[in-house]
Amino acid sequence: MADRLTIISGETQRKWPKEGDIFYFRLSDGKFGYGMVALGTIDVGPFKNAIVIYIYKHFLESIDAELVLDKNELLLPPIITDGSCWKKGFFTTYKKYNPENMDIYPCHFFKNPIRNEIYDQHGNMVSSTGEYVPLGKEAIQFYNGVIKSIESKINNS
Repeated sequence: MADRLTIISGETQRKWPKEGDIFYFRLSDGKFGYGMVALGTIDVGPFKNAIVIYIYKHFLESIDAELVLDKNELLLPPIITDGSCWKKGFFTTYKKYNPENMDIYPCHFFKNPIRNEIYDQHGNMVSSTGEYVPLGKEAIQFYNGVIKSIESKINNS
């Protein structure tokens, strides 16, 4: 059985991630995964100013390689999180993308794991998401949950 891939923590960042920020994370095999901050502000319950991130399913030999920033190429559904992945050194912001040119879904939808209901990015309950849009979890995922989700997906693909 091959070794489990893990995400390696590096240098910490104090700057809060903003919409359009491109970030990378380093895997234990030396490759890089990457993602983008799709929405810079979303409120979830009492938690204000959360962010929505995309994690892409492509992995790079070098962070200078060409990125595929296609909303249809996500490793996981959009994730609601905070800046803890950056503060703990798991994610490093290294590029800024013009938010007007980002390939993101026009609306994001999240399923509440307790009430089993679907909400849009503004907190409105909806009966259907319409066109195919990946359904995220309506809950803040802090660094340990985000990292575990990524590692689980890449090790079970």
